Amino acid sequence: EKGADLVRCREIASSKMFLIHNTLGEDSKIFDIDEEPTPSGLYTRLKQNPERLEGESFYTRVLKEFERIREESPEILDALRDFPPRLKVAKASDEDELFVVVKKGRLYVYRKGHDSEEPPQLLGLEEVIERIKADRGEKAHPLSERFWQLYEEIKNYREIPPRGFSENSLQQRAINNLQSILRIDDLEGLTPLKPFVRTLLEDILDYGTLSDYTLRRLSNIDIKRSSNMIKELRTLRAELGEDYLEREKQRLKSVIKEIIIAIENRREVY
Repeated sequence: EKGADLVRCREIASSKMFLIHNTLGEDSKIFDIDEEPTPSGLYTRLKQNPERLEGESFYTRVLKEFERIREESPEILDALRDFPPRLKVAKASDEDELFVVVKKGRLYVYRKGHDSEEPPQLLGLEEVIERIKADRGEKAHPLSERFWQLYEEIKNYREIPPRGFSENSLQQRAINNLQSILRIDDLEGLTPLKPFVRTLLEDILDYGTLSDYTLRRLSNIDIKRSSNMIKELRTLRAELGEDYLEREKQRLKSVIKEIIIAIENRREVY
């Protein structure tokens, strides 16, 4: 009987934790969108040693690094408030290259090698984070003679609209799904949702305000299962709000200055 009571207590605790998990915002949830959440699964996940969890997301790694910096050097956060919107710095590295990070609405990261004849590359932050980060106490170096030429080239190049997302990216998979949904005719319950679908499509293509979690949900919609598709779209509309993009547009209008940070890696001082 005592053993049965313990099992019962664990089941109750698992169910309660699962209900709490389902009420959390998407950024606080423990399961990935690809996982099937269950009370017992949540209980098992919470008992695991965090150091042994697999598949730690890029966002989680960056957040941990941010928290570490905040603990070790809290004065940096105060200093950031007074930083100008344009920053340029050079550091020692094993390669001569320039990264330009542009933030206005969405984030763009461009790379150009000193000796490269190719146009600047448009990359994701996750692809370059190890190349642009510096250790605490690492000294800045003078900008190279090539810096301003490359900087101007990237600034001019970025005026050209990006040539689209890679075929396997979350954005492109979500775009493909949304476009397929818009092509569906005569499906009861879908017609009232199409304006919202068009809003999602506009957001991905022009504004980029949706989180990876939401993009993954959109890319995972199975359009062959119409009832589930409609249910998920209704849920997203309720969570985001039908006019969410208009609110984002108004917010973006208040962003007067874009932020441009240039990080040059210099091999000659490595």
